[in-house]
Amino acid sequence: MRALITGATGFVGSRLVSTLLKRGDSVRILARSEAKARGLRAAGAEVRIGDLAEPNTLQGIATGMDVVFHLGSAISGDVATFERVDVQGTERMLSEAQGAGVSRFVYVGTLAGYPLAAKGDGAVIDERCPFDETGRLGNYARAKARCEQLVLAANGRGKLETVIVRLGLVCGPGTSIFPPHVCRVIGSGRVILFGKGDVPLPLTLVDNAVDALVLGGTVPGIAGEAFNIVDDEVLTQADYLQLLRRCTGGVPSVVRLPRAAYYAIGMLTELAAAARHKEPETNRYRIRTRLTRVRWDCSKAARLLQWRPRVSLREGLEDAFRKFAADRSAS
Repeated sequence: MRALITGATGFVGSRLVSTLLKRGDSVRILARSEAKARGLRAAGAEVRIGDLAEPNTLQGIATGMDVVFHLGSAISGDVATFERVDVQGTERMLSEAQGAGVSRFVYVGTLAGYPLAAKGDGAVIDERCPFDETGRLGNYARAKARCEQLVLAANGRGKLETVIVRLGLVCGPGTSIFPPHVCRVIGSGRVILFGKGDVPLPLTLVDNAVDALVLGGTVPGIAGEAFNIVDDEVLTQADYLQLLRRCTGGVPSVVRLPRAAYYAIGMLTELAAAARHKEPETNRYRIRTRLTRVRWDCSKAARLLQWRPRVSLREGLEDAFRKFAADRSAS
């Protein structure tokens, strides 16, 4: 397989590059600078320097490719930034793929757009659940949903097949061990856990996430489909922190506060952002979404992709936590 990867220097993208190279695939990556791409070039990837927001740098980038894995995203920023990088960038990549005769386009989506707060505790979330339409989940979720519409519209408009893989909260060695879904960091070695810590986390180990992406690019007969990817093992916030503390000798210390305190933070953040005419880092709706207890149904991925978590989530987290402890001791 000849694969083009955008977002290749990120946490998931770099692991995807490594996996494909080990399979013997030919890999081309889009990177914004030579410095960011140096390690992947050394590993055997072909590097194109460019930017999703700069059309001239993307011309001909998909020539000779079989599959495009589109992971590139602004991640954070204002509406204009996401419009430029995510929405228009996805339009350009689809155009380049179609013009180059690429067979399949795999778009890496997110679970962040689902309206969990509206669904409520106990809801089962699968791919039939529509995305949130309030706009209160933020610029990132809004832009990713728009990109999915573009990707699905492109399917069948010629010979380009498109597939969407919506990754859960990707974890493992190399990324932050304190995601906001779990806790809030308040200083060196201390975190806040809001509420009872009984919210199931939509975790997927990076190895398992990459497996799903490879399957999305290679399994026949899945054009136009979207897949949710969350590992089978379920950990709550409390479970996660207990495992972390066991692997690190009791770090971090956990301060418990009621949920009401979290909502108060959300309200203050909203007010401060409104005064600056900016999007808030979080808000009460997003907090309520984060604290809603749902069950993720990934049976479609198991059925059509034949995807199963290959690596134990707990074992992968233990590796990440021990690495964190070692790095902390060395610093």
